[in-house]
Amino acid sequence: MPAKRFAIFDFCGTLIQFQTANRYVSYCVERLKGNKSVQFRHNCLRLMDALRAFKIYYHLCPSNNWRKRVVLWQLKGVTFSQCDSLAREYFKDELLPNVVSPLVEKLKQHLIEGDRVCILSGGYDIYIKYFAEYFGVKEVVSSKVVFSGGVCLGKMEGADCMRGNKLDYIRPLIDNMSTVCYTDSQSDIPLLELVDEPIVVSKSKPQDWATKRNYKQIIWN
Repeated sequence: MPAKRFAIFDFCGTLIQFQTANRYVSYCVERLKGNKSVQFRHNCLRLMDALRAFKIYYHLCPSNNWRKRVVLWQLKGVTFSQCDSLAREYFKDELLPNVVSPLVEKLKQHLIEGDRVCILSGGYDIYIKYFAEYFGVKEVVSSKVVFSGGVCLGKMEGADCMRGNKLDYIRPLIDNMSTVCYTDSQSDIPLLELVDEPIVVSKSKPQDWATKRNYKQIIWN
C-alpha cells in the first residue's frame, strides 16, 4: 500500500534537544585519550581557540561551516570499528536520554499511519543510523563521515547536509505525495517553503520568525 504522506524530520533541535555533530566528536575524543594522534589534533584545536582563530575566520566567512569540518578532523586515523562502537554508545548515552518526546511521538504516529518518514540532518550518519534503527525509520539523509580502508579520513563526503544543501538532497526524493516537515531552525525556511505543511518546533515559547510567517508551531518544554 503506497504511503499517504512524506514526513521529513530535522534531527538536531527537533528530535534531539541539542546539536549533535560536534558533540559526537567530543564524545569520541574524550574516550580516545590513549590515541596520541587524536589528542594532538585536539590540542591543536584548543590552541586555535586560544588564539581566537576561529572567531576571526567566522567574521571573514560567516556562512562557511568550517569549524564543523575542523572538529571532525580530530578523528582522522581512527578505525571505523572504533567510531562505530562509540556512535552506538553515543546514541545510548547522549541521544536517547535527550529526545524531544512530543516530536518522537509525532514520528511514531506517522509510522503507524503508514507515512513515509525521512530524517534530514546535518548530523552524522554514523550515529543517526542507530536512532533510525531504534525507532524504525528507514530513510536517513545526513552528512556523512568518510572512511577508507576501514579508517576515518577526518572529513565529510560531499556537501554538508545543511541549509540550502538540504534542498539539493531532499528534492530528488519528493514525489507527488503530500509533504510535511518538522524543524526548529530558521535556516530551514527554504525547506519549509518547499513542503505542503511546514511545522516549526519551538522550545518553551513560539519563535518570532515562525509566527511572522504564520507557520504552525509545536511548543515543547
